[in-house]
Amino acid sequence: MSKLADVMITNLKTISCTASVLDAAKRMRTEGIGSLLVERTGTLLRDPASTIIGLVSETDIIRKVVAGDKNVHNTNVESIITSPMITVESTWPIEEAYDMMKGQGVRYLLVTESQKVVGLISLRDILVHLKEQ
Repeated sequence: MSKLADVMITNLKTISCTASVLDAAKRMRTEGIGSLLVERTGTLLRDPASTIIGLVSETDIIRKVVAGDKNVHNTNVESIITSPMITVESTWPIEEAYDMMKGQGVRYLLVTESQKVVGLISLRDILVHLKEQ
């Protein structure tokens, strides 16, 4: 039985939570991807590390900005992200991840190992993998 580690995306693309929605859309087009992980950089001198706070997808941009008649220049990514994200361990069977996504009505899962983000899996990735089986 295949695990998420076998099919997850490991080349994760991120964008700052303060970036505009237009910047996110352009970045997705340039990278040829449908989503970006959204990160917030620590504000304290003793905590400069970035933290993943959610995900912005093409669907978020269409439904929450374009259809919501918001300005893509003035709307920041953080205001439209999907958060919090559901996380699962990389050892999870793909079929269980699919069932969870279907049951929760989500299209993306963050994949972790020992509570560290190591990948991302989309519903599309899972369906392609299952079809190839």
